[in-house]
Amino acid sequence: MVRMIERSKSSDNTITTDAIVYSQLGDQLFNELASRMATRHDYRLLFEHTLDQKLFQQIRVAAATYISACLGSPLILSEAALVKALLEARGKLSNHTGTGLLVPKREHTLEFNAFQKSIATAFSSLDANDLIDAVDLPVNLRVMYGEISPEKLKLPFNSAKRHSDVWAGVHPDATVVVLPLFGDIEHLTIEAGEMPREMELGAMRIMSDFDEGKDIPMVKTYEGAQLQHGTMYFNDARGLHQTVRRRLEGVRISVDFRFRRKFNDVYRAMVPPLVGGIEEDNSVPYEEWLKVGRETMIVFDESIHQMKHDPTAPVPLYNRGYRTVPLFQD
Repeated sequence: MVRMIERSKSSDNTITTDAIVYSQLGDQLFNELASRMATRHDYRLLFEHTLDQKLFQQIRVAAATYISACLGSPLILSEAALVKALLEARGKLSNHTGTGLLVPKREHTLEFNAFQKSIATAFSSLDANDLIDAVDLPVNLRVMYGEISPEKLKLPFNSAKRHSDVWAGVHPDATVVVLPLFGDIEHLTIEAGEMPREMELGAMRIMSDFDEGKDIPMVKTYEGAQLQHGTMYFNDARGLHQTVRRRLEGVRISVDFRFRRKFNDVYRAMVPPLVGGIEEDNSVPYEEWLKVGRETMIVFDESIHQMKHDPTAPVPLYNRGYRTVPLFQD
């Protein structure tokens, strides 16, 4: 019995040691990214980069053009007009999913390619190109309403529940990027923080519902990290975050995507491969990602009228319902 107890204690110590090594190695890799990309790094698992205003304006124009196309507007709407039109269209846009994603379809191909290109242009200016391995394609344009239906709130992967994106199937070594574009980012915002270091390794697993992780505490809240238009927020996948609605009115429009970095094979190997998550791996090599809108085009064959969507179903962001085609002959 004594030997069994000693063996159990030894096993627990090994698990704890591995967890701390994992956390420290993750911090080292994340800090290296921050040293290249951050204009502000006040929190362990979150840093910020304030974009050049010209780059940000280019993204906003491209985003407004894409959203206007989704709304069926022949004109590029101003921010005020976009917000008003989106509020009027709430619940009526068939390509607006339960996760807040405004999904591009055949009718929006040209506009979305220009938007994708604008994000890649800004991201590639952050002086870490040699560290980037793969990036989500396409990026995610989200429209988050203050008032949403009870059915959407019940979705297992609703972002209003505190979570790590890993729980839905995102790679544990990923970095999540969020860029607010339009709307009320003060009251329709994101709160982020961190779990205990010793729990990070064990929490890098698939869950069937974000509620499975509700007993994992947020021991530190990044209260000072308030969303600002024109600032990119980089959150390590080990971090916890959630959408917060401080009032029922309004809408927030933002873009997000995930990327994986190079030179972290040891870190990746510390977590067994994830199987069964709702999120498919829709990342592509960084070099391929940068070409979209320049040398290639991302094409969505499904039209708005062909789209079938159940707003009560737990849906992934994308399911590879697109293809890329070359723009030019060699």
